Amino acid sequence: MSHSLGPLASNLTAYAIYSTAQTEMRHAYKLIEAGDYLGAAAEIESAAHAAEVLARATSDLDAERAERWLRVVAARRRFAEQARVRASDTGLPVAA
Repeated sequence: MSHSLGPLASNLTAYAIYSTAQTEMRHAYKLIEAGDYLGAAAEIESAAHAAEVLARATSDLDAERAERWLRVVAARRRFAEQARVRASDTGLPVAA
């Protein structure tokens, strides 16, 4: 099985970005469990940005993998929006 980073797997900067995003997503799930939907949305947005950076870094090396990263970006942004909507449904103030 190949690493999610593909041709960037040995790039320490890319690995740090990837690892941080994975940590942000795990933290977002914990925030959701605690009812902090806005905090979760911020973590998910940050992880989406990381995926966008990885897509750009991968685009010249592996176009198919870059497209997969862009799908991750879209999915994470939808998830963040759902968290913001959930926060507004619970009566919490929604960040601008």
